[in-house]
This record gives sequence, C-alpha cells and structure tokens, in this order.
Amino acid sequence: MKLSVKNDRPVIRPVKQIELSGEKLRLRTVLLVLALAAALVSFGFGINALLSADPGWQEIPVLKTNEISSGSEFTFYYNVGAGETSATKEYKALRSLYTQAAVDSCRLFSADEDFDGCKNLWYLNHHVNEAVEVEPALYDAFVLLEESGTRYHYLGPVAELYVSLFHCESDGETADYDPYLSDSLRAFYAETAAFVNDPEAIRLELLGNNTVRLHISDGYLRFAEENGIGRFIDCFWLKNAFIADYIAGILLENGYTLGTLISQDGFIRNLDDVTGTEYAVSFSHRDGAVISDLATLRFSGRVSIVYLHDYPLRGENSGNYYVRDDGLIRTAFVDPADGLCKSAIPELAAYSTVLSCAEIALKAAPIYIASEFDEDALHTLM
Repeated sequence: MKLSVKNDRPVIRPVKQIELSGEKLRLRTVLLVLALAAALVSFGFGINALLSADPGWQEIPVLKTNEISSGSEFTFYYNVGAGETSATKEYKALRSLYTQAAVDSCRLFSADEDFDGCKNLWYLNHHVNEAVEVEPALYDAFVLLEESGTRYHYLGPVAELYVSLFHCESDGETADYDPYLSDSLRAFYAETAAFVNDPEAIRLELLGNNTVRLHISDGYLRFAEENGIGRFIDCFWLKNAFIADYIAGILLENGYTLGTLISQDGFIRNLDDVTGTEYAVSFSHRDGAVISDLATLRFSGRVSIVYLHDYPLRGENSGNYYVRDDGLIRTAFVDPADGLCKSAIPELAAYSTVLSCAEIALKAAPIYIASEFDEDALHTLM
C-alpha cells in the first residue's frame, strides 16, 4: 500500500480509479478482488521535497530515546512551515510532540509489559476483579470495544500463542502454536474460545469516571491457572488502529492538521482538511502466492482508512504473520468463535470521513474474519 501527494504518484497499470464521495456520514468500503503479481508493498509516501527542516512535506521520525515507542511501526509526514511558524521551529516542536505520543500510546495499549505508573492492558491482566482507574484514552477504547459487541479484545490467551507462532523461524517450531497442525491444540483453542465468548466468564465492567473492572469468573481463573494463562485482554491486531487514533487525536488537539499518519499494517489517518491537496493510496491483491498492484484511491480532506490483508506486505514489521514453506499463511485475524485465524477474502479496504480507524476496523472485522465472504453483510456498511 502506497500513499503519495499529487504530482508524485506511483505509476500503477492497470489502475482502478476509486473516487471519494463528498458524503460525510457513510462508511465506504472498497472490495479488492483482482489478480496480482509480485510481493509488495510497504507503506510509502512519495513526496516532492527533501527530508529536512525546509518548508514542505517532511517525514517526521520519532526522536532517539531509550523509551519503547510505537514509532517503529508508523510513518508520519507533515507539511511543515505552511503556517506562521518557521519550518525548523515547527519541525522540532512537532517531532517532540509526536515522539511523546508514540511513547505514551505504546505504553497504554501494551499487554506485554508493565510500565511504572501506567495502568495499561498489562496492569489490568494482573489486577483482575479490581476496580482500576485508567487513562481517558484507554477508557474510551474500552467503551468502543464494548459497544461494538465483538469479543476480539478477550482473545488474550490465544493472541499470546499466535505471537509465539509468528516468531517461529521454521515450520518445525510451529507445532506447539498452530491449531491447524494439531487436533489437541485446536481443541484447546476452542475450549479457550468458549470462555472468551461467555460474558459471565470474562467482561470489562465500565464503572464510569474512567474506572473499569476486568471481571474473570472463578471457573476461568482455574482454567487459566491450570494452563499457564496470564493474559486475558489484548488489542492484538487492533492495537495499531487504536494507536493511530490516539496519536492523530494528540496532533489535532495541538493544532497540527497538515499531516498523514500511516501504520505498517494498514491503518491511515489523514489529518489535512485545510489545503485541498489530493492524495493517493495504492492497494495490492493476493491471488494464491502472487501479489500485485491493484487499485489507487485518490482523495482529499480528512479521512480514516483501514486496509485489512491476510499476507505481509514488503517491509511490513508488524509481526502479525507466519508464512509456511508450503505458502500457507497464519495471521492475527482470529475468530473469537473458535480461536482460529481466518479471512474470508485476501484483503478488504474501507474508509470514512467521520469514523476513526478503530471504529472502521470493528465494523469491518466480522465480515473479514470469517470462513466465507458475506457480500450482503458488506453492503450493510455502505
């Protein structure tokens, strides 16, 4: 997937033109189903400017720091110096703000690590059945997840095993993690999924005033202890959707509107609702083991884009895939019904001028993470 500004677009032939409607209250979906060719395509941004503090489009990298941040999984571009502030001054201030947002968001949505003073997903997993006051951004994410009616965030035990699968270096190492290779492991995933889908076994209680309680039943706790489970909630593949929205919110709150934030795994927030600049996003399609360029979406204005794909793009560093020697791919798109990764189609792209990346992803996920593609269900999003 590529993003470019006008006059510096990648040349893709054939190109299917997809025009963005001016209607603001409708979620648009773009179903990408054509043939392809070569492994592709890291998120890129063709910019007609040097990467410096000169006025114009610049890549804004995170500052070098000892802090863990989400910056390695995102690319951020901004049109510096377009206002009254000098390009150099704006670049420095923006880079500092972006770095802090990347650090804070990584901590907040982490289920892997404890950070001093941060009551994040890790903290909740280790303080079950306790009332915990969390940051407003995390509370808002929980509200969105609960209102969506989905159970993806309760797949923590399964997500942890899939992460181990994605870190395997050879097919011989995957037998302990891949439910498609073992009947007993598949049964365990299904047993875990039964708890995941039971609101009496696990649920987030939203208590108001940014306070939540992760309720875990005695039966689920016994099962967890017997099977070495310590992670109950995890945003997993949705993590970067929430991080994109978090960082975009921080930038907008501070008056930065002339930028585009792109995650490696398919979440884009374009903040520019001022200049009328035309942007272009290029998509790919997988046909078996062959991946090729497919279509270009051209748009202007503020928009959120979600691009779900069941194969790693070139340069992608999300760690959400394992490609077997026989070409079969395991992904992070796990169905809460049985704990198995699946996708109804190779890719699905959706955009909205109103909804956030997380909101779009939660609407599209039940259609995408399925054994069969339901075209009628897709039309309900439009």
